[in-house]
Amino acid sequence: MQHGTLGETATSLENSTSPKVSCLVGHPRYSQTTYLPLDAEKRMVGAVRFASHIGAPIQTVLTINAAHLQRMGTDSVFTIGHLWDGYRAFLELLRKWVTARGVVWSCIWAREYTGGRNDHHGEHWHIAFHLPPRYAQDLAAQVAIWTGEAVGDNDGKAKCLARSVSGAWYINRRNENAGEYLGKATPRTRSRYGKRVSNDLRQTRRHGGEGIIEGKRFGISRHIGKTAQRRRNWK
Repeated sequence: MQHGTLGETATSLENSTSPKVSCLVGHPRYSQTTYLPLDAEKRMVGAVRFASHIGAPIQTVLTINAAHLQRMGTDSVFTIGHLWDGYRAFLELLRKWVTARGVVWSCIWAREYTGGRNDHHGEHWHIAFHLPPRYAQDLAAQVAIWTGEAVGDNDGKAKCLARSVSGAWYINRRNENAGEYLGKATPRTRSRYGKRVSNDLRQTRRHGGEGIIEGKRFGISRHIGKTAQRRRNWK
């Protein structure tokens, strides 16, 4: 639902918080996956290349440690209950914020899982999109409002544009193809005639982010998706 409309839900969350709703437990509400689809990385890499081709390069990545923020009792989309519902609302807020500035919504995204016992374990979101550098600090201020987590100190890395006080969200520059990073949970092998063979649709050496996620796991905005690519005879 990367380019759908959530109507009043997203509008009401933009400048205010929603009522507290407990995190849902028990039986899954949505289908579950452990990895991205076999061709996810290839599709995202191609979309990023196409974005540059149309003059809307993807060079900004926003990472949100969603499960951590939900455990903290943060308001806004994290109190909706199910993180897939919350993610769709958050993505719509971000899309509207970007396009309100006359910027093309050129975006790829992936939801990932981190195990372990660190503070940020559980589901997190990577959203890579086109945003002129002049809007970076305005975006940071807005993400602080949406998440309830204030802007903190820069971590000193050249890629860091902004981060929150506890690192619950992070905005960075991405000079390389973001599709390779967001596609790292694409399976490295696939089944063929009952045997496991290398997944020849996968290119990146990176791996990680696998784990159970409910709901859609990745997406590509329509401006740079398959239909848009076909219209321009992009290969």
